[in-house]
Amino acid sequence: MKETIITSEHELALSFRNYLSSEELQELRPRFASPGSIQRGDTVEADFDNRHLRFAVQYKPSPSVRDVEAIAKRLVPGDDLPLLVAVRLTDSLVNHCKRQKINCLDLNGRIGIRTKGLLIDRSEPRRGERVLLAEPSVDFFSQKSSRLARVLLTYRSRSWKQSELAAQTELSQGLLSRLLRYASGQGWVEGEGARARWRIVEPDSLLDAWEKADRWEKRTVIRQYSTLEDDFGKLARSFLGQPVGEIAFTQWFAANLRFPYTEPPVLSAYLRSLPDDRILSKLRLREVSGGGKVWIILPSDPGVFQVQRNVQGLPIVADVQIFLDLVHAGLRGPDQARELRNWEGFCK
Repeated sequence: MKETIITSEHELALSFRNYLSSEELQELRPRFASPGSIQRGDTVEADFDNRHLRFAVQYKPSPSVRDVEAIAKRLVPGDDLPLLVAVRLTDSLVNHCKRQKINCLDLNGRIGIRTKGLLIDRSEPRRGERVLLAEPSVDFFSQKSSRLARVLLTYRSRSWKQSELAAQTELSQGLLSRLLRYASGQGWVEGEGARARWRIVEPDSLLDAWEKADRWEKRTVIRQYSTLEDDFGKLARSFLGQPVGEIAFTQWFAANLRFPYTEPPVLSAYLRSLPDDRILSKLRLREVSGGGKVWIILPSDPGVFQVQRNVQGLPIVADVQIFLDLVHAGLRGPDQARELRNWEGFCK
């Protein structure tokens, strides 16, 4: 696959000209009003259904919600249609563009154009080519970085000093600064400057983005065990009586403690390490290759233990973690996940 690296607005404009000559928008027969020169604010003309369209192009290699809102403030009825061009757009930014009535596209196949009689809403990777920023964007939902999202989504009504977030997440100040700038650019949080108090303002948008990025199989190692005990509550409490280390229950069992919707098919628990044979014998558990009623989950990052609550004397992970652990799990897990998220007590 061919890769193009963008280091400036000028290079973005150059790549956009190549993009217009590709097949991505040929239904509009797009062309530049001034084909011989590259300008900070190019104009693109197009024809569709016997209509002549003019787009005022705004180049932003890595736009933020503030960029979108600034473009929206300059809108005047009768002017050319605004078109934001970027290297890569996230779902959050595309949705913000839609709310602000700003057309947008990126050079990796995302298109959101809407005007009277015309709608193009496309998100398909371009074949044979990928366009990247010179500086990699922040991986906000990496196994370690997602600690911030977990804390912000769990304590939705709280505002935070950056030092408080650092203490809660155990992330370095440098990484935390980059994550907060990125989250602010996506419109998920508000707060500026070293003395700012940060708070979440778009929790649903943040959780939607996390759900899309999350890869359960890459962040966990699971061991399954058979048991003759049918009472998962009794079995869960028997874990607490053994030296298994830090433990937090998740998935169906934890969701059932928060908002019952389906019967738990298995008992799932995060542990930092697997119990030894002596403890397994006391718990009457036998490891099996599949079909076990007990799942012991080893997380790739210990952040899952940093935000938890106690329900009926049992430690469970945060609501957002239960949701993520269920939403792709099968066995009616997605149904339970959606009901939990829609519950008025979610993250409260």
